[in-house]
Amino acid sequence: MEIVKLSCGVCENQCELEVQVEEDEVLDVMGNRCLKGFSYAQRAVYEQMEGNE
Repeated sequence: MEIVKLSCGVCENQCELEVQVEEDEVLDVMGNRCLKGFSYAQRAVYEQMEGNE
Protein backbone atom coordinates (compact mmCIF):
# COMPACT_ATOMS: atom_id res chain seq x y z
CA MET A 1 0.00 0.00 0.00
CA GLU A 2 1.21 3.50 -0.83
CA ILE A 3 0.43 6.75 1.01
CA VAL A 4 0.21 9.89 -1.13
CA LYS A 5 0.33 13.22 0.72
CA LEU A 6 -1.44 16.25 -0.77
CA SER A 7 -2.29 19.77 0.27
CA CYS A 8 -5.86 20.65 -0.63
CA GLY A 9 -6.58 24.20 -1.72
CA VAL A 10 -10.20 23.79 -2.77
CA CYS A 11 -11.68 25.68 0.19
CA GLU A 12 -10.57 27.77 3.15
CA ASN A 13 -9.81 24.68 5.29
CA GLN A 14 -6.49 24.05 3.45
CA CYS A 15 -6.43 20.41 4.62
CA GLU A 16 -3.33 18.22 4.59
CA LEU A 17 -4.53 14.97 3.00
CA GLU A 18 -3.19 11.43 3.10
CA VAL A 19 -4.50 9.10 0.42
CA GLN A 20 -4.14 5.32 0.71
CA VAL A 21 -3.56 3.79 -2.72
CA GLU A 22 -3.22 0.12 -3.59
CA GLU A 23 -3.00 -1.38 -7.07
CA ASP A 24 -4.04 1.89 -8.76
CA GLU A 25 -7.14 2.23 -6.58
CA VAL A 26 -7.85 4.86 -3.93
CA LEU A 27 -8.77 3.00 -0.75
CA ASP A 28 -9.17 5.87 1.70
CA VAL A 29 -8.66 9.62 2.10
CA MET A 30 -7.72 10.98 5.53
CA GLY A 31 -7.36 14.53 6.79
CA ASN A 32 -10.18 16.04 4.76
CA ARG A 33 -12.62 18.22 6.67
CA CYS A 34 -15.19 18.32 3.88
CA LEU A 35 -16.31 16.29 0.87
CA LYS A 36 -14.60 18.72 -1.49
CA GLY A 37 -11.25 17.56 -0.10
CA PHE A 38 -12.22 13.92 -0.50
CA SER A 39 -13.16 14.46 -4.16
CA TYR A 40 -10.05 16.56 -4.78
CA ALA A 41 -7.76 13.85 -3.39
CA GLN A 42 -9.33 11.10 -5.50
CA ARG A 43 -9.15 13.17 -8.68
CA ALA A 44 -5.56 14.33 -8.03
CA VAL A 45 -4.28 10.79 -7.40
CA TYR A 46 -6.00 9.34 -10.48
CA GLU A 47 -4.64 12.19 -12.63
CA GLN A 48 -1.16 11.55 -11.22
CA MET A 49 -1.44 7.82 -12.04
CA GLU A 50 -2.59 8.59 -15.62
CA GLY A 51 0.40 10.88 -16.07
CA ASN A 52 2.80 8.08 -15.07
CA GLU A 53 1.58 5.67 -17.75
